[in-house]
Amino acid sequence: MLLRRRGQGSILTFVVAIALISTSFPTTAASYKIKQGDTLWEIAAKHHTTVAKLAKANHLRENAVLPLGKSIVIPGTTRQKEPNRRSTPSRQTSATAHTSADAVCLRAGASTNCRKIATLQRGTTLRVLYRNGKWAKVALANGVCGFVYRPLLAAGPGSSSPARSAETVRSAGVGCDTSSVVRTALAYRGSRYARGGTGRGGFDCSGFTRYVYSRFGIKLPHSSAAQAGTGTPVSKDDLQPGDLVFFQTGRRGISHVGIYIGDGKFVHASNHGRGVTVDSLGSSYYGPRYRGARRIR
Repeated sequence: MLLRRRGQGSILTFVVAIALISTSFPTTAASYKIKQGDTLWEIAAKHHTTVAKLAKANHLRENAVLPLGKSIVIPGTTRQKEPNRRSTPSRQTSATAHTSADAVCLRAGASTNCRKIATLQRGTTLRVLYRNGKWAKVALANGVCGFVYRPLLAAGPGSSSPARSAETVRSAGVGCDTSSVVRTALAYRGSRYARGGTGRGGFDCSGFTRYVYSRFGIKLPHSSAAQAGTGTPVSKDDLQPGDLVFFQTGRRGISHVGIYIGDGKFVHASNHGRGVTVDSLGSSYYGPRYRGARRIR
């Protein structure tokens, strides 16, 4: 009887010890504070996760506008602070690679049925953001992103310089995913207005549209009037997200430009007091001053 009680006591002691050990290594979930210019795509790539997982973990839409200064949870990063414990390898990566064949297709999705963005020459250097089965999400030096069939990639930089690679994409007639254009544009909402500005330090109206489209390999002139001569004209009834919208805010022709985001609204670098913001095409100010739209592809 005494031996039995001692045995039960040993078991109880063992269970308590295990419980204490399990609580001695608290779990921590990584978080990230949203900064100016951040998008879910960039945050996901930086933390080796996917946009879908990031959006789900934070109850966000994949094209949501990210509030500056808010902290979001990075999924898949909960870990125990135990010594000598290696993390599980992720399918996401951020490595340099290059195309190992001629005429490699850069596509808008991970399928041969998806729209072809461009044809890349052999040796084109790119950055692998993450793997998706037999496909890889990649980014070129000029910011153009797409999917490439993984067997057509090799590790390390290629023989083509970044500038030459970017030029290859432009000459192939690169198009851009308009949802990505809108997502990128909205990521800069709240940025300050700067006359003549074309970068993160501040934008004027045409500098803002020029900067957003440059992220997709499309070069626009730094002038709202000059941008009104690019692309193809679009009627107001046929507006699509990503189209450039133009206004006459002064006495002499086109003097303001923004990017249409849908639902009758557009994002633009407004003025020194408001910076990059969203307004309605039907507002009392911009409605009467609307002068047309152009589609950039």
